Amino acid sequence: MSTERPVPMAPEVIDAGTDAFFDRMQPLLGARPADALRIATDEQHRADALGDRLAVVRALLVQGMARSALGHPERDETLARALALAQAEAEPLTLVRATNAQIVVDVLSGRYADALWRGQEVLGMAHALRRTDLLWRLTLNIGSALSLIGEYEMAIGMYRECLDLLKGESEEIRQQRHQTINNMAWSWMGVARIATLEDNPAVAREALGVARRFAQGACEGSLAEPNGWLRASSLDTFVGVLLELGEVDEAARWVHRVGEQSPGLLVRGTSIWGIFTLARCRVLLATGTAALDEVLSDLHGVEQMPGPLFKSGDMHASLHRCLCDVLARAGRHREALVHRGKWLQFEARTQSLLAREHAMAVQRTLDTLRGETEEFITHDLRNPLGAARVQLGVLDGGWVEPARRIDAMLQQATQAADHYLVILRTRHLRRAALQPLELAELVDDAAEQLAPPADTGRRLARDLDWGVVVRGDRIALLQALQALLRLALAAQGAREVHISLRCSGGVATVGIAAVDDGWARSLDELLRAGGAGDGHSAEGLRAWMVARVARLHDARVEVQADATDGLARVSWHFPLADPAR
Repeated sequence: MSTERPVPMAPEVIDAGTDAFFDRMQPLLGARPADALRIATDEQHRADALGDRLAVVRALLVQGMARSALGHPERDETLARALALAQAEAEPLTLVRATNAQIVVDVLSGRYADALWRGQEVLGMAHALRRTDLLWRLTLNIGSALSLIGEYEMAIGMYRECLDLLKGESEEIRQQRHQTINNMAWSWMGVARIATLEDNPAVAREALGVARRFAQGACEGSLAEPNGWLRASSLDTFVGVLLELGEVDEAARWVHRVGEQSPGLLVRGTSIWGIFTLARCRVLLATGTAALDEVLSDLHGVEQMPGPLFKSGDMHASLHRCLCDVLARAGRHREALVHRGKWLQFEARTQSLLAREHAMAVQRTLDTLRGETEEFITHDLRNPLGAARVQLGVLDGGWVEPARRIDAMLQQATQAADHYLVILRTRHLRRAALQPLELAELVDDAAEQLAPPADTGRRLARDLDWGVVVRGDRIALLQALQALLRLALAAQGAREVHISLRCSGGVATVGIAAVDDGWARSLDELLRAGGAGDGHSAEGLRAWMVARVARLHDARVEVQADATDGLARVSWHFPLADPAR
């Protein structure tokens, strides 16, 4: 499967002062990456001298892509610098290009969750730019990342979006269409593998049939295009499908056909030659007609090639499997075992990597959805409900009773939204997300929002030590503190609720004191029980939330319900933030 690939054709053009620099450098990147690196480096120096920061970004991007093709380890640093500069400039077109380049590096380096996250971050921006070429590349790369973490059906959906973008019959559009179809075939092979593992042979056969149709279409289409990379990568996919189906003779026929029609494109030592050679060797070994010395020589040639292409991913696994096979047939069993060990070690490492990357991608998706849901509840739901209650307060006398009932219903809806927001926030909160915050400021905000009106004769008094810093999640702590304050303010006879903040011995203590009518004892019982699940009652929900937030902040909640002065106190003890973190 391929991500964004260069198309070898076009002249050398130097100026990095406009976005056209990329289109005119792409063919050189595919054919002569060393020349592309030299030109891009010269352009970077020129742009630095002129103070043209966007031109610097463009030159760095081409440098990074050239270094990737040449196997230079400086590639990652160069592209990371280009992306950082593009983010600082915030010019959408260049930022999407820089992100696309970084995604390709992430995919080649096995950072699939990072690639997926980056792509999703700028997808909306790419749509807004209305640049089909950039949007196609970004969508294709997101599909590649999804496929590589095992989300094959989602990847197929992204590839369908790619095909919808490709209108017309220009040479570039045709090649992009064939590349997308090739990637789709690769993902259908993944669907077949999953079905096989799940012991569903009918689905596996059907998926392989779809993969075969797409792969053959891409391979046939590539033969009409002057794009060696497209020919080699589509042949590699088609060979994989045919071998999976047991159609070895058909695979051999296609290898011969592509090789015969691509003599000027298969230059030994290039990536195009390496991909074609590996596909050819797989077929020769499958037919049993391989000239072992020739195959071994070709495989060692692929093994020695620079760049990440044959050092990771399916190409790497196929290379070591072929080396193991040919060495074993040649009677060189000790060497064969070395390559078998490398292959098995790589397979095990890959499975672990994919599990980790998939988990990271899922968690990031959940975090995004949680954030969007919180935004909806906070702004799109609670704010209109609050505004409606304000408007009810100014109705004339004849509306007093209906207004009272409507206000009660609005208040109930607001509380339901608050309860859901509490559950959503606390259920998915993680220690890694905690940040340093000024605790007195947060306590003051919580008290300010709940302070009773002056004409009620009730008072919420504050006595706070300032400059106390803890690590926490502001929203979760604010909600938890307000939950405790609401319990205290609801106490019968609580004319005054007192909230304090003190710091002593590396511990910050938030204290809430009010007359005890049983609220503190009920809270203590719920906390001792670990909270009441998600809580069907308001009190159970608040206790569950307070217990959950306390655990995540390594804090301790202490309840004194039998104070001699008639008050109940809830004390919340927080460790101070480590200044070194």
